[in-house]
Amino acid sequence: GETSELCMLQSGRYTIVHASPGTRPFRISSATGLQIPLPWTASGRLLLAGFERAVIEDMVSEDDLVLPDGRRLLLDDFIEDIATAEAAGYCVTSGLVDAYTKCLAAPVFSAAGKVEATICLVVPIDTSEEKTGDLIALLRERAARLSITG
Repeated sequence: GETSELCMLQSGRYTIVHASPGTRPFRISSATGLQIPLPWTASGRLLLAGFERAVIEDMVSEDDLVLPDGRRLLLDDFIEDIATAEAAGYCVTSGLVDAYTKCLAAPVFSAAGKVEATICLVVPIDTSEEKTGDLIALLRERAARLSITG
């Protein structure tokens, strides 16, 4: 029942390639084709897993590190978040794009083991830890089904 997205890295941006709105009365919306700076998203942290620091530095501009509310992320913190997400096999971010939502993302892998896409859910920021855990488990299971294992 949550808003879901399939996202990929295109032209150095997080790009929503498919979105399905949730069934809540107050829906969190997403738009197919929307491109968002990578540091603003949970998916962005997974899509950059395995990239060398220099490549990330070239891909992420100073403007990309400024969130919609004016807060500035530090590049070192973003790169640390990428490593944490890669090690965990999923990522959760809260309040980055707006103060009301959090994003839960899981990686979809190619046969070579590279993150090719992510599936994510955009949920209200006050979603309980128990529900968040259940949703992460579901995302990881579904992402594994989409992954190519070789």
